[in-house]
Amino acid sequence: MKTMMLRVGLATLGAAGLLSPLPAAPLLLQGQIGSAAVVMELNLAKDGKADGRYFYRKYHHDIALDGQRRADGSVTLGENLGYDESRTDLVLRSDGKGGWQGRWQGSKPVSLSPLPPDALPASEVAALARLRQQHPYEFVRLTDLTLREGQEQRVGSYRLRWWQEPVSKIRFFRVEEGYPAGVQQRLNRVLESRHWQEVNGYFDCAFGGARRRGFDYEQTVTPRLLNEHVLSASVFTSFDCGGAHPDFGDNPLNLEVQSGRELQLEDVLWLGQGKPRLARDADGHLQNYDYQNKVLGPWLARTLRQLYPQQMASPAKDDGCDYRDSGLWTLPTWYLLPQGLYLGPSFPRVARACEYPEWPVLPWKVVDRHRGEAALPLR
Repeated sequence: MKTMMLRVGLATLGAAGLLSPLPAAPLLLQGQIGSAAVVMELNLAKDGKADGRYFYRKYHHDIALDGQRRADGSVTLGENLGYDESRTDLVLRSDGKGGWQGRWQGSKPVSLSPLPPDALPASEVAALARLRQQHPYEFVRLTDLTLREGQEQRVGSYRLRWWQEPVSKIRFFRVEEGYPAGVQQRLNRVLESRHWQEVNGYFDCAFGGARRRGFDYEQTVTPRLLNEHVLSASVFTSFDCGGAHPDFGDNPLNLEVQSGRELQLEDVLWLGQGKPRLARDADGHLQNYDYQNKVLGPWLARTLRQLYPQQMASPAKDDGCDYRDSGLWTLPTWYLLPQGLYLGPSFPRVARACEYPEWPVLPWKVVDRHRGEAALPLR
């Protein structure tokens, strides 16, 4: 079976000056507990509190750490402690040279040495490069993982290949046939980056559940539309990461084929004047509230009421799915389908079961009348 390793190369070193003091970065350590290789992230606060996490390189799942620094300089930590639970599983003492020595559960020796973030290998995968810079511990956790080749799928004239990360079971596709070589390579770089982003999301969820009752994480990726202009897929995840409630959501991927650029809704549907003004900045932060609240939401509610009068009607007494409120449509989930533009409403938690109905699709003839100056062909 083929495997796809992370593409890593020699690291480049850099430094940046800070204009104001920031909290001390966590210690990044590697070494052994007994004979097992581990990587640890450790936070030591000035008030004596200590916390962090570590993983065995063989298993990759985080083990949460909570404890304190004692008067003698030693650090005592408990693993995956529940609420009001107290226990010491790990005792560490600094060797004065950046390393730490100690015992695990009183029997196994622990030996840890610094793992400088600047010494980590660089990555050509965008999501991994960001992790290396911002969350080096999470980057290290992923670097030993591989992707395994899976089944082939045909979507129209395009041949896809599925790849899976075996620990998380997270799957994502690549394009093997249907686009010019350069375009296909560019798209696959974006798809690979998104794949690793989703794998990291799985491990983040697992860490969230470590201190509580465990976790659950299931994801389904569905190609929705591939043509010479756009690639659109839904990425639906159901998860329980140890919070108050389980949750779910769709975070679709919509790409312009020629550039590999991720599209925003305003690239596809624009109801304002002149050139579309994208609702989100480069970091994904919403910056155009007035358009969303005063233009997009009301227009979608009105238009969908015309297209789907039965679904948009006042619900029966015992049916809580009332889609008439324009506020439900200000930040819609969206992706592209052969028949048009799918738009999913956003409900308060008490009515989340009403989200993701199948019917809210704007036909292409409607979308085409409201493109503004968005020149991107869609079909």
